[in-house]
Amino acid sequence: MNADAKNCQLRKTGISVVGDMPWGTHFCHFYETEDDLLQIVIPYFKAGLENNEFCVWIVFDSRSGEKAKEALREAVPNLDQCLAEGDIEIVPHTEWYFTQGALALDQVLAGWKKKLTKALAKGYAGMRASGNGTWFTGGDWKRFLEYERKLDDLIADQRMIILCTYPLAMSRAEGIFDVARTHQFTIARRRGRWEVLETPELRQAKAEIQRLNEELEQRVKTRTTQLAAANQELKTEILERRRAESKLQCSHERLRALTARMESLREQDRIQISREIHDELGQTLTGLKMDLLWVERKLDTLGSSPALNAVLDRVVAATESVDSLIITVQRIATELRPGVLDKLGLGTALQCEARRFQERIGIRCEVHLPATEPLLSMEQSTALFRIFQESLTNVARHAQATKVNVELKLESHFVILNVQDDGHGISQADVDRPDSLGLLGMKERVELLGGDISFQRKANGRGTAVTVRIPRSAAPPQMEEP
Repeated sequence: MNADAKNCQLRKTGISVVGDMPWGTHFCHFYETEDDLLQIVIPYFKAGLENNEFCVWIVFDSRSGEKAKEALREAVPNLDQCLAEGDIEIVPHTEWYFTQGALALDQVLAGWKKKLTKALAKGYAGMRASGNGTWFTGGDWKRFLEYERKLDDLIADQRMIILCTYPLAMSRAEGIFDVARTHQFTIARRRGRWEVLETPELRQAKAEIQRLNEELEQRVKTRTTQLAAANQELKTEILERRRAESKLQCSHERLRALTARMESLREQDRIQISREIHDELGQTLTGLKMDLLWVERKLDTLGSSPALNAVLDRVVAATESVDSLIITVQRIATELRPGVLDKLGLGTALQCEARRFQERIGIRCEVHLPATEPLLSMEQSTALFRIFQESLTNVARHAQATKVNVELKLESHFVILNVQDDGHGISQADVDRPDSLGLLGMKERVELLGGDISFQRKANGRGTAVTVRIPRSAAPPQMEEP
């Protein structure tokens, strides 16, 4: 902090006629009676003690020092504690201004600096002092005035305030003017009235401090208003954001419920279509095949002729076409909804699907199942089976693998499906791609069941592991009926 900033910090003097003063103030007081002196010095030191300032009172002698303590104790009830802790020192002038009986003013100036340094090191805000000039008889007046001027320069940029007191009875008119010129301002009490004489520099400094304080207060008010407005805007923005987040969360939950409902309806449609294809169309084709076989046997008993042979060939070709059509119908029905999933459970359905994948694609696929069939809801079994189908599709399209290992495990509260291949491995960029609709569909199925899914490349960089964990008690969210 520079000197100007220090001096802008006003300190309470405790003297009503003086008011607040900045650090570096050096002023004097002319008094007529001892009571006039105490009316100034007592409140002066009381204010210093109350504002964490180290205080030094230079008195005439030890007798006047006891009177000073007695008078100050009435204003400061805990004076003894302050004296014991070193908050204030009351020193006779012979111990401060003289060394071995000789006036040592240069040492006094160094003493002021030393005491200030110690006070600041102990955590005091600064230092205030008062010296009584009763002892000076004018033996070396010019030298003493030079000391006052040096003292004024010394404390100009320091955290110090010094009050010098002089008795009017012992001061000549010429001396009073000399003293006034070496101080920033002078106060006196004559015939019960206070008089204050300030230097032009002090008046200018006080006016500048007042202006700076008013300007600072205005800046604080303006800034406070700005911060209050900004704070209100921020609160409004936070409230609006929370409302938007709440609406978004609600929409997300409704969308998930709708997705679950649509997936359930789509699966039900698959089941119905698969059954109709398998039961009705399959039975019709089977009946047609039996009729063709009957016609073939009848034609075979009628003998042999070119015309009958041509009809027989057509019947045989039609029978083969019906056989192929029956196989196609069964495949379509199985792809729509494998009946084994509903009749024999998830484990058997995984084995059948793995066998079909191995026969169709040529990639070896091994399935490891738990000792007991897991008891799962239709939604859970369907989700795990569809995720398994999508994993095999990804292996066939992208992995360039030679083998797939599948494991279904049961834990205390979870069922885990793990599908691993030995292909080139999936990258994180592939997992994060927004157009990876197959992976997104797998994630959505798992989230609807309250589980989690991970896609990881193996440590050696060869192969991908798809791991699904769902709670056994999980159930998809239901769409509220309108």
